[in-house]
Amino acid sequence: MNKVFPGENDYAAAGPKAHPGGEGDVPQSLPHFLVAHCGDPASWIYSDQKCDGTNNCGDCSDELSPVTVCPRCGPGWWHCPSTFFKYCDCISRRLCRDHIQHCSDWSDEYACPGP
Repeated sequence: MNKVFPGENDYAAAGPKAHPGGEGDVPQSLPHFLVAHCGDPASWIYSDQKCDGTNNCGDCSDELSPVTVCPRCGPGWWHCPSTFFKYCDCISRRLCRDHIQHCSDWSDEYACPGP
C-alpha cells in the first residue's frame, strides 16, 4: 500500500522524489489505469494488486469492496468467513493443513482439503 500525504499545494506521495504535479508525483504522474484507490482515500495500490487474494490496502478494500468486482475464490483458493493477516476472504490452498491458523474458524486446518 502506498500513501499520499498533503503537500504544500496539493497531495504528494512519500519519498524524496515526490514533487506535486511533477515527475515523481505518484500516483498523479501515472496513467489512471495503473492506479487503484483503497478505502482510505490517502492510500493507493497498483491496479495489478487488485483481486490478487492479498490484502494490499490493509482494509481489504482491494479485495472485498463493492466497487472492486473480484471473482470468488478460484480453484487454488479456500474461502474463509474471515481471515487473519494478509488475506481477505480466501487463502491459498497451500496454506491449508499447515498447522497455522489462517481462517478465524480454523476451517483451513480442519475442513480445507489442501492443495
